[in-house]
This record gives sequence, structure tokens and C-alpha cells, in this order.
Amino acid sequence: MVAKKRNIPRKKAASGKQTSIPKQQKPAVINELKKILMGIAILVSVCLTAAMIADLILHPGRPGKNQIAKKTVVSPEVKPVEEDRTEPKDKKQVEGLKEKPAMDKSIVEKPTGEKSADDKPIKYEVFEDVDQSVVEKPLPKLKDKIPRIAIIIDDIGYDKKIAMELRELHSNITFSVLPFSPFGRNISEELHSKGAEIMLHLPMEPADYPNVDPGPGALLVSMPPDNLLDLLKKNIKDVPYIIGVNNHMGSELTTRSDQMNQIFTILKKENLFFIDSRTSLKSQGQASARLLKLKFAHRDVFLDNQQDTEYIAGQLRELVNLTKKHGSAIGIGHPYKATFLALSKELPKLKNKVEIVRASELTGIPE
Repeated sequence: MVAKKRNIPRKKAASGKQTSIPKQQKPAVINELKKILMGIAILVSVCLTAAMIADLILHPGRPGKNQIAKKTVVSPEVKPVEEDRTEPKDKKQVEGLKEKPAMDKSIVEKPTGEKSADDKPIKYEVFEDVDQSVVEKPLPKLKDKIPRIAIIIDDIGYDKKIAMELRELHSNITFSVLPFSPFGRNISEELHSKGAEIMLHLPMEPADYPNVDPGPGALLVSMPPDNLLDLLKKNIKDVPYIIGVNNHMGSELTTRSDQMNQIFTILKKENLFFIDSRTSLKSQGQASARLLKLKFAHRDVFLDNQQDTEYIAGQLRELVNLTKKHGSAIGIGHPYKATFLALSKELPKLKNKVEIVRASELTGIPE
């Protein structure tokens, strides 16, 4: 006989314990979890997008992270300063009692080589309070049939375009370059390649220092001799192809015979001449040059105290008149558009009246 199977009842699950999820319900639970995670991800994306849009609306000029990472770090641009003026330098690095008209913004060159209408106009030296008196010179020799003038353009180093345009006006225009200026070295090299004569526009302490700042590389009265001469050598080294020097500001330092003797000792060793811009009536430049037998000359006329083409033309005529009287004269101008326009109009008129020569040709050891 086959024994009958007993129907033994299963024990009930212990109270408090969960029963296992049936296999057919597991896929449904997983799908629900996926939907929840997907919803969270979408919500986060929406929030991030909204935050970025809000940031762009509230801060339109601020660069994003990628832009910041790619941004090139550029050293602060050095701005030219004006000659022997008295305004506090916390307002502007300028010197003088009045503002002078600014240079045309369209010819200001940025460190990148680009030009922008938003650039601040460059302001160069002005000479309202400096010595404008005429210094008597020996009468010209009979053999000097045609009087000679030299034109020096100071403050080169901030605008390559105007420097090259001035060079095209006459091959004998001399250029004086500020040390440590943004484009000074590059401009000097290009001007030299075109045959131009290059000078160092040496920054020196003005009478109103420290309220006014002559800029990078300035020689100061308070410097010990070793420091002063070391800085002078660095200035000389920074501007290539120079054959002479003239002072940028310096209405205080040029009156100090000890410092001028020290400076001229180095210039003598480097075979460099010195042209005194005459920013002070008490300048010791000529006395030091005589003592050290250094080739020397001084400025006769500032051409562009005012940024007006008619005024500059008149100053050029004054330079010519002095030349006819003394045989030679030196005029100093600056790389302004008005100066360029005036010279481009007036220089052709001087043909057969005076000879335009390089500044070095009018230097000599003082007697």
C-alpha cells in the first residue's frame, strides 16, 4: 500500500520579520529607483543652468572660469609722466600748473599692439616753468654757410606708430627713448635699423619730488653714489644703440654738481655725449661737462609746449632765427600728433635755409 501524504501546515513567519519580495516585484522597484535618480539629476542640471544664467545677467563683464584660466598675466603698463609739474602723483603722474591738450587717442598703442577708443590719452612732458631764456653762443664761423638745427623727439617708448611717422619726415631727426618703457627697446631697434640716431632720455629727480614721479629708472639726489651709478648703468643698458643722453625732468638733480660729475664720469667711459634739456636755470651740466671734457650741448627751444600746430610752427621759426644768429640750435619736441602735423608742413619750407643735422653733430667739449 502506498502511504498517503499528510498535509502538514507551514509555520507562520515570526512576527516582526519581513517576508522576502517576490521575484516578479524586483524589476518594478529598480525602475522606480532609476526614475527617482533621473529626476534628481535633471533637477540639479536645471538649478545649475539657472544659476549660470543669473550670474551672467547680474555680472555681465565678469569672465568665466575658463576665461580666467586662459588669461595672460601682464605687468602694469608704465605711463609717461610730464615734465617738472606740481600736481600730486596720487591724482596723476604729471607735473605743471595747467593741463595741456592730450594726444589723439587713435594713435595710442597698447602692449598687445592694438589700439582702442577706450584707451586713456598719453600725456608727455611739458615745460611751462622751465628756463626759456636764450643762451648766447659764439658767433658762427665764416665757413658755416648754412646754419644747422637739430630736432630731438623726447619720450619715445609708448607709441611705435608716431615714432615711425616722425622718422619718415626727415632722416636726421634724433629720438630720445625712456628706459623701461613698454615699447622702448623695440622702437629703438627698429629706428636704428632705419638709420636713426638714438639717445637715452634719462629720468632725474625734479624739484617737486616726491610729489611728482619721474618714472622708472629715475636718478635721485638721496641715492648713495654706488646706487646712483648702478642704476645709471641699468638705464644705459635698457635702451640699445644709444650714442648720447639728455635729461627727463631733473630740475633738482641737474643743480647738484657732485651727482652730475658722477653721472658724467660714466657717460665719459661709455663714450656718450650729454644734451641738457635745461629744466633748471641752475643746471650744472655745462660745468661738469667742461670739467670732465665730455661732449655737451643744451636745448634752445621747446617746440610743443602747447598742442597747437600754429604755435609749434612759430616755435620752429624761432629755432631757425636762433640758428641764423648763432650758427646752430637744438629744438626738443614730443611724439604728439600736432607736433607731427606741424613738422610735416614746416620742414619742407626749411630747404636751402637751414640744414637739419643729427643732435650729435652739435655737441662739443665746452671751452
